[in-house]
Amino acid sequence: MPLKQELVAACTGHWKTEMFQAPCEAPASCLYGCCCICCASYQQRTELLDITGEPYVCCAGLCPCGPLGEPQDRACLFLEVCCCPGLALSANRFMVQTRFDKENTACDDCIITGTCIFVCALDIARCFIDIPRELDFIADCLVMSVQGCMHAQQQIEIDEIKKNGWSGMNPMILQSMPPSQQHMFQKVGMNGGHPHPAMMGAPQQQMHMGGPPQPAGVPIQVQCGGCRQVFGVPQRGMAVMCPFCQTVNNV
Repeated sequence: MPLKQELVAACTGHWKTEMFQAPCEAPASCLYGCCCICCASYQQRTELLDITGEPYVCCAGLCPCGPLGEPQDRACLFLEVCCCPGLALSANRFMVQTRFDKENTACDDCIITGTCIFVCALDIARCFIDIPRELDFIADCLVMSVQGCMHAQQQIEIDEIKKNGWSGMNPMILQSMPPSQQHMFQKVGMNGGHPHPAMMGAPQQQMHMGGPPQPAGVPIQVQCGGCRQVFGVPQRGMAVMCPFCQTVNNV
């Protein structure tokens, strides 16, 4: 979805694949997002939360009104993807763009905005005239196609991050985020420009017992005292919130 002007200026990275090319690069992901957007958005958000290590927030903080802007149980994600599948997909895109520094392209904005305008125009016209069913079918096909393209483009980026690892948010993007989200990121140790507990990919091979000494910047693996899940922390001597159950652990 289109970002606020402050975030637009902060995001300077490029997508690995443009939305228009995503169906050719990842046809399976595109078909998955097109035909089953609820399941696709749920699985994708779960991957994003596991990578970043942050707690679940409704719609990734796009609607920070009251409890919707506060960390909640991850089970609430079921309600989000079923009740607001389009917003859930946009929230996934918001996370990919802000956490991994991906700027909107003019082509992507045109595709998303054009689809929204077409659907809204039909809904407004419906209040005054009878809309042919063929136009409704065209709108449904257009929405499903764009959803599949968005999901595929985002999944390509997620797979790339899981393969190569992630070193944390861009400090400029972090400073452009709403204060409530900045505070949440500080709680879980997501300081811009520093390695994050959820680094994935090749560096994890050195975290096993008996392996070579950990180089500087590689997170330390700990087990949560509440849910017993294993996650990483940047260093010892600090209190860290578990990204799975939000239990505070002293490391």
